[in-house]
Amino acid sequence: MGRSPCCSKDGMNRGAWTAKEDKILIEYIKVHGEGKWRNLPKRAGLKRCGKSCRLRWLNYLRPDIKRANITQDEEDLIIRLHKLLGNRWSLIAGRLPGRTDNEIKNYWNTNIGKKVQGHPNNSTNQSKRNPSQSMGQSLFGQPPSPTIGSHVVRTKTSRLGPGRTKPQIFV
Repeated sequence: MGRSPCCSKDGMNRGAWTAKEDKILIEYIKVHGEGKWRNLPKRAGLKRCGKSCRLRWLNYLRPDIKRANITQDEEDLIIRLHKLLGNRWSLIAGRLPGRTDNEIKNYWNTNIGKKVQGHPNNSTNQSKRNPSQSMGQSLFGQPPSPTIGSHVVRTKTSRLGPGRTKPQIFV
């Protein structure tokens, strides 16, 4: 019991998308809008899986996606948000307009993650030096004072259904 497969894998195109397929997908979404991804390939005449069409649109073809390189300000924000939220890429991407969660995850894994791990101010390195500071305490038992210009991001979880939750960010 469960969901039936979205498509039969026979006769499906796999691998890189062609410019012709991209054009078909863009035109279909302009006319019919986003959504109903399972039915889209058959209706648009694409030999692709609905999931493949959805990911292609969301990560590469949407008109509001930024194409430029990630700036230093954006990189700093990614590092700060990653400290607070961990690997919740979609929540981090929500704070960077025009950036996708996939792009941020890939950028983190190829560029930032290695820098931060070797950085002397990394929280994991601090906890090895002084365990009391990693628990939110200074050497004198006082909570650390907030830095000027710092932002606190709190997450609130709302119920979506049985056992499913969606974190929300409040600043």
